[in-house]
Amino acid sequence: MARSPTERNTVRAAYIAGASLVVAAERAGVPEATARAWKRAATGADDWDRLRDARILSSSNNGELVQNIMREFLVLHHEAIQAIRSLPAEEQVSKIASLAYSLNKYMSELGRAAPELSRLGVAMEVLQALGEFIRTRHPDQVVTFMELLEPFSEHLARQYG
Repeated sequence: MARSPTERNTVRAAYIAGASLVVAAERAGVPEATARAWKRAATGADDWDRLRDARILSSSNNGELVQNIMREFLVLHHEAIQAIRSLPAEEQVSKIASLAYSLNKYMSELGRAAPELSRLGVAMEVLQALGEFIRTRHPDQVVTFMELLEPFSEHLARQYG
């Protein structure tokens, strides 16, 4: 089905304004695959990522910029967790441990740029240690931990971020 230029522009504007591509597509009522194709095809002066970065850089102070970067990373982190849920429990644990490690490192670096985020980095480090503890000492609780991890991580981000 052919899509209108208005739909494409709606997705583009929402994405450049800061929405994830998934959310921008949902808002416009467009399949995610279509939105990804439009974004991929946009090059040069219309490159959606470059326009998004330029908007963030031009409209933010340092703290806001770091929070925008963190927000985007957490959206990607959330999408990765959703993909991991379809894996067997044993694989989920190793993938989550890897994600927790990368999130911890990421938060640590962001904490240097915006000290208020360092508290979130510590909280995420504790979550990583808890995940490793559960994986090694209580493997039967991994699925429960996974079910609680995502909403609790979002809670921490709101509280500390």
